[in-house]
Amino acid sequence: MKNNKIISIMVIITVLLATSISGVIAMQTGAIKDNNIAQVTNNEEISKQENSESNENPNNNENTENNIENQENNNIQELRTAVNENNSVSSRSTQFSRVEEVYDTIAEEERKQAEIEAEKAKYIKLEDVQISFDMDVSKTCGLSREDFISLVENMKYDRTGILAKNAGCIWDLCQQYSVNEIFVLGICGIESAWCSAPQHQNTHNYSSLMSGGRLIPYATDEEGFEAMIKLLGEKYLTPGASFYHGATITGVGRCYCNPTSWPGKVYTCMQYVFQ
Repeated sequence: MKNNKIISIMVIITVLLATSISGVIAMQTGAIKDNNIAQVTNNEEISKQENSESNENPNNNENTENNIENQENNNIQELRTAVNENNSVSSRSTQFSRVEEVYDTIAEEERKQAEIEAEKAKYIKLEDVQISFDMDVSKTCGLSREDFISLVENMKYDRTGILAKNAGCIWDLCQQYSVNEIFVLGICGIESAWCSAPQHQNTHNYSSLMSGGRLIPYATDEEGFEAMIKLLGEKYLTPGASFYHGATITGVGRCYCNPTSWPGKVYTCMQYVFQ
């Protein structure tokens, strides 16, 4: 926060300096223009006077021409000096603008880093993840997407690699429908032998969702996982829903499968995730 305040102050100073320089340039340019106009008017008056005198005294013509030429040379030199000064001020203004751009870049990088840190603060470390048989499976495990993917990729029971390949998709869907990610892995472990059973692979149905006594076929793994997680979130884990009997493994088991043995088997598979 202190660095951000310092940067903000420096940016304001830079802007004020640039504004002041622009004002100086404008004032110098106006002064030069006024001076040139006054000088031209003066030259015209001198020229008229000298012409009048030259008409009276022809010997003054040569001196008059020399004076005019000298005055013109002086005017040209003044203009060159003014241009050089303007270029110098313009160069300093450009440098200040570049400094301001650097400050803006630094501020933007710090803002992005702060957002990253704030996002990390939302999640817990892998070693802090806790599961229990009576846990609320309508709450996500607390891992970040990156850490959950890493967990699944290093899970020894995912011999087919299907869970690892779809870990990001599973995490996203669990956030969307408020379902515990470890619970989803446990169901896949018991229902399709960790996604290894051929009939489950052929239908992309790793949670044994049935219709007419047969596995419901899905076109892709993503569709199969979404059907499973959406069903759990909307029908089993939402109070008042048709299959809701509490947001626990046992509560889900009452309608999902055998309520006597299924919850214990699912929880055992959930424990295997961390082995």
